Amino acid sequence: MMPYACDGPFPDEDFLFQQDLSPVHTAKVVEELLNKQGVWCRKWVPKGADLNIIKAVWGRIKVRLCRKGLHSSSADELWSTVEEEWIRLQNERSFIDNLYAPLPSRLQDVIAVQGAMTRY
Repeated sequence: MMPYACDGPFPDEDFLFQQDLSPVHTAKVVEELLNKQGVWCRKWVPKGADLNIIKAVWGRIKVRLCRKGLHSSSADELWSTVEEEWIRLQNERSFIDNLYAPLPSRLQDVIAVQGAMTRY
């Protein structure tokens, strides 16, 4: 991740890394490695799916990959196709805008229920 982030869109290394509380992300060895690399991770609430729009992004990419029928592709081909779809998605302003538009009301709902699950 670090080479991509620093050589790609964040050459000044000014970015925030966010991940969920999956055990593979919170393992001590992972936290130590990220700390050693100087990566600051935002702590995410256990029920943070209410505010996490990345699932919708990955969902859109997965649908597109399935349509392309890449089930027997090599790892390199799969990665290349994911990158292509990621770039295509960045150009779909209405999709991205629609993901961000409801965030203020979602934040208000999460605050109102003191971090518990909401209808999202």
